[in-house]
Amino acid sequence: MEKLLIFAGMALVTYFTRYTMIAFLGRDVPVLVRRWLRYVPAAVLAALVVPAALAPDGRLALGVRAWAVLAGVVVAWRTRNVVWTILGGMGMFWILRAVEGALGV
Repeated sequence: MEKLLIFAGMALVTYFTRYTMIAFLGRDVPVLVRRWLRYVPAAVLAALVVPAALAPDGRLALGVRAWAVLAGVVVAWRTRNVVWTILGGMGMFWILRAVEGALGV
C-alpha cells in the first residue's frame, strides 16, 4: 500500500508541474522558451548517460565506457543524428570490450 501511495504522489507531482506550465503559457509559447526547450532532450540524455559511463561506482573511471562515450560524442558532433550517435557509441563499446577480452586486460 505504501508503494501505491508513493506512485500516486509521484504521478500527482508530475501532473501538477506539467499542468501548471501548460496553464501558465497556454498555446502561446514564447520563442525564447521554445528555443530553450529544444535542448532539454539532449541535456536529459547527457545527464543520464555521462554519470553511468564515467563514474559507475561513484568515482571517475576512464575505461571502455568513457572511450565509447567519447566516440558517441564525436559521431554526434559530426552527424547530428541520434541513431548514428547510439550506433557509433555502442559499436565502439563492443569493439573495445572484444579487444579488452582478447588481450585479457
